[in-house]
Amino acid sequence: MAKKEQDARNRIIRAAIEILNEVSDIEKITVRQIAERANVGVGSINYHFNSKDNLLSMAVGDVLAKMATGFLEDKPNLTLNPVQKLKGMLKALCNVATSNNNLIRFMLTQGILNGDMQTPLYLTPILKEIFGEEKEEIKLRIIALQILHPIQIAGISPAAFRIYSGIDLYDTEDRNKFIDMLIDNLIS
Repeated sequence: MAKKEQDARNRIIRAAIEILNEVSDIEKITVRQIAERANVGVGSINYHFNSKDNLLSMAVGDVLAKMATGFLEDKPNLTLNPVQKLKGMLKALCNVATSNNNLIRFMLTQGILNGDMQTPLYLTPILKEIFGEEKEEIKLRIIALQILHPIQIAGISPAAFRIYSGIDLYDTEDRNKFIDMLIDNLIS
């Protein structure tokens, strides 16, 4: 991709993130708003992302990916053992998710519908720390999916998840207990 196109693409993502941070209803965001903020034509958004939903999903994913990466690189977290680090990262991400309910539900739904397989890859470095050479890469990727998919499903329909499990995702203690239980069941 040419530098000029990459620059436009990056401006579009930044504009989408800015607008996402300003609004409470994703449905009210328009392609025209994003294009104006990014100083590009409306056609550029379709050219680079095919749809507004793809763009918004990518923008939210970008924010969460940077947050996850930042958590892993944060000096206080470096002293945690790998299992504590994994639990801490998931709890931090879930805290953000529960405070941005509509945004996360949208992103999770889009990710599942579009077959997102990038997100689990953020977990594999920690899983490598946990399992060392005991498990090959493909097994680590499957474990990452086993961790993320229950969290995604619970995030898409927290009310149904509460009926099913008795766990209220909006209650920090319940949410943390859920993450601890999920990781402990898969790691031990």
